[in-house]
Amino acid sequence: MSQLLDLFNFRSTKERDDFIIAILVLLFFGWLLWWLFPRFMSSDVPPIPEVNAPVAAIEVEKDTDSDGIPDHLDECVTLAGIAPSGCPADSDADGVYDAEDKCPNLKGISANAGCPSDSDGDGIYDKDDKCPKLKGTAETNGCPLDSDNDGVYDTEDKCPNKAGLKANKGCPAIKMEVEEKKILEDAIQAIEFETGSANLKRTSRSILYRIAKIMNKYPDYKVDIIGHTDNQGESDMNLQLSKDRANSCLDYLTSQGIDARRITAKGFGDKRPIESNDSPEGKSKNRRVEFKLHY
Repeated sequence: MSQLLDLFNFRSTKERDDFIIAILVLLFFGWLLWWLFPRFMSSDVPPIPEVNAPVAAIEVEKDTDSDGIPDHLDECVTLAGIAPSGCPADSDADGVYDAEDKCPNLKGISANAGCPSDSDGDGIYDKDDKCPKLKGTAETNGCPLDSDNDGVYDTEDKCPNKAGLKANKGCPAIKMEVEEKKILEDAIQAIEFETGSANLKRTSRSILYRIAKIMNKYPDYKVDIIGHTDNQGESDMNLQLSKDRANSCLDYLTSQGIDARRITAKGFGDKRPIESNDSPEGKSKNRRVEFKLHY
């Protein structure tokens, strides 16, 4: 007790006043805490209002073909491509993308899968093809073969291994002696048959023998034997008779050793008259057998 009383035994008036001021300060702050604490803990304190500020949506750029290039910058929206255009690669700039271009490094056309035009389909592009409308070979620069170099392509050349004339379908001109030509010319009217028959008259055999000699002399030549009649009788019968007479001539020539592969025989009946059938002379000229030599 004496110790507690010693606390209030101030040595001076200033020491007493400082003590009193300290006590008052402690009481003030104690009262202030007592007053504030229940108000912080009370449910009557109005809640802090929520702030509903609008949040800006983050816009994602559309990329339909997923090639990393946004649609608004992509020239090929539905095709995955490359920058900057967004279209697939087109190395030769021909409008056909490399993925579909059979000639990606040659400027071509879409109709030919990106390759240059090849009109005749011979594998040689028109720009390099000397015959763009005719199927040819690389060795002939796109033109058909011309084995004998006569200017007539083998596909049209009846004598592909003999230089000839265009007018003669690539074959050389028929060269014979004057007398040999006359034998063939005379044979047209000189070859005669039994009336209404394909049986050769004796005089006709001698002429055919001379024709066989000509065929033997020119082994490269072939001959077409063409029979004709006048208009007497039925057309169908005349047609058959003309064929039979041509074949009678063929049979004689083969009997003289001429290869049958060098001879063709055909007939036209009364369809190709050279004179009018209104006179005996005209009928006589229309009854004929022609011999046409060729390669």
